[in-house]
Amino acid sequence: MYFIDFSCFCLATINCDYGNQNNCRATAEWSTQGTPIVGTDRQFGSDAFHLGSPFGLFVDRERNNVYIADTENHRVQKFNLKAIGGAGTTVAGGNGRGSGSNQLNMPWAVYVDKNENVYVADTDNSRVQMWAKGATSGVTVAGGNGKGKGLNQIGACQGIFVHEETNTLFISDFYNDRIVKWIPEKGEGVIVAGTGASGSATNQLSGPRGIFIDQCETIYIADLWNSRVQKWKKGASEGITVAGGNGKGAAANQLNSPWDVELDQYGNIYIADTDNSRVMKWAPGASEGMRLANGNAWGTGTGSFRDVYSIGLDKEGNLFISEKRNHRIQQFNIMPETKSC
Repeated sequence: MYFIDFSCFCLATINCDYGNQNNCRATAEWSTQGTPIVGTDRQFGSDAFHLGSPFGLFVDRERNNVYIADTENHRVQKFNLKAIGGAGTTVAGGNGRGSGSNQLNMPWAVYVDKNENVYVADTDNSRVQMWAKGATSGVTVAGGNGKGKGLNQIGACQGIFVHEETNTLFISDFYNDRIVKWIPEKGEGVIVAGTGASGSATNQLSGPRGIFIDQCETIYIADLWNSRVQKWKKGASEGITVAGGNGKGAAANQLNSPWDVELDQYGNIYIADTDNSRVMKWAPGASEGMRLANGNAWGTGTGSFRDVYSIGLDKEGNLFISEKRNHRIQQFNIMPETKSC
């Protein structure tokens, strides 16, 4: 995977010890009003211009595309970020709800690799499907053995991430309270975070959803029911709380049922703080977060949210937010004058 240095538009090398580098996003601010780029009329729909309760999104920073898990339309849609309000293209599913190789069943998350292979968390089919670029059907790359607790099974896949340096698929298994690293040659996973039992101890998770994995295979987890983000280093037996963890609430040091997490190359953590209807940014080592955009408002206007489920950043640092109940994607532009380098 390539990570982009937003300030100079060049490839940057990740330093996984984020606290020891200049943080160009420490004081950055974003516009308070968003621009709807997909689903501009907030209406549920299944044509090329509409969405039906979108959950996950993935921003392809190299090609300026956004991919959306269009959940209740059982498809993945691709939109060009430079063509606001333009038509989307179905790149996975779209053939009705089902379990066939050309179908999806309530997809919740999507990841696209550098070869434009589309990985889909096909949640209600308890599998992960991979659709090659231009393919008319997908292949099962994880799960597909029914819903369950076995290591060859997935309870409810609600977050996926492909670590491209090692070509490894990681799965956030919501119902089984675990993060699994899939081993293709064995046809099963190995637990790399959580115990498989719900809890709030440092070695446990409770309803994990979105995940982000850096170059060092450190996993950042939106730990939903614990209202925190956990950082889990490769090989560790327990996690470290890096955001929230101070009870469910709306204070600057709290989260309320976070659904997704994203990281930039400076180590800033961006969080879809869903039940607070806001997006938060936590700098490395911070004890509290900063609210981005307008946020903290439930509604239909630009800058207001109804169910913030997924977030992403483009190569310029602009923020993209999926809203399930508004059936849209909003873009919030980073303010250039607030960049520190």
